[in-house]
Amino acid sequence: MAADGSETPPGAGSVSVSESENGSGTGSGPGSGGESGAGFGPDDLAGVRGGADGSSVPLYLQVAKLIERRIRDRLLPVGSLLPTENDLAAGLGVSRQTVRHAIAHLRDQGLLSARKGVGTRVEASSRDWRTTYSVGSVADLMELARETEFRVLRRADVEARGRLASDLACRPGRRWHWFEGPRYHVPADTAYCWNEVWLDARLSNHVKGIDTFRTAVFALVEDRSGEHVVEIKQDIRPAAIPPERAGFLGSAAGDLALEITRRYFGSGGRLLQMSKTLLPADRFSYSMTFRPD
Repeated sequence: MAADGSETPPGAGSVSVSESENGSGTGSGPGSGGESGAGFGPDDLAGVRGGADGSSVPLYLQVAKLIERRIRDRLLPVGSLLPTENDLAAGLGVSRQTVRHAIAHLRDQGLLSARKGVGTRVEASSRDWRTTYSVGSVADLMELARETEFRVLRRADVEARGRLASDLACRPGRRWHWFEGPRYHVPADTAYCWNEVWLDARLSNHVKGIDTFRTAVFALVEDRSGEHVVEIKQDIRPAAIPPERAGFLGSAAGDLALEITRRYFGSGGRLLQMSKTLLPADRFSYSMTFRPD
């Protein structure tokens, strides 16, 4: 059985290839998007919405997915320039700010670049997930979750004792539903990370029987249970890849990795879920942008 799944960190400054400054998108002349056969109209967004009214996908991500699809279909070939931000906004019936956010998102993925006086250029036809793990915002991570599969290989009902109780900051004996497995960019044969999840036992019936997740686990639980996450805390520490996970990740046992732990809190500060993501070090970068006050 499948459902939609991945873990979601807090906002900007989390695990990230940095969120770039917004591109100016001033393409014109030979090679521009206007001459590529990739004209944009408001009806084009209908094909990339997540639901009947598109409410499940932020508008800027709808625009980003549309541009990415045009790139993948070679209507916007590598080396071509996008139409200007104003032209895109007018054609799609969205704000210029929405277009800017969409372009920034695709720049973070390595698909676009922007240079003042030149425009926004297509740099690649697909994302290289093996070398970038880009989550500059919660929305980015939700989008990543929809594009990947978390395949559960093992699960059990456990009682928190010792170190686990300390990690979960709970009383010894509190019960949790634990599951783990690799996460893939389909159809890739090599997993790009390994996920472990501990879910409050009271909520476990909402995920038991699901072997493949294609959405954030906590978002699925929120939708089914009515429990809402009000705060997410994230910690990052160095780790080594254990032998039993190395083959899935295309790495050698003992290779360096980063362990990203996220704790999801409900009202009253109650911990609802904890996740750990093991990410090979060569797929991770951390950067932040500071601007003067």
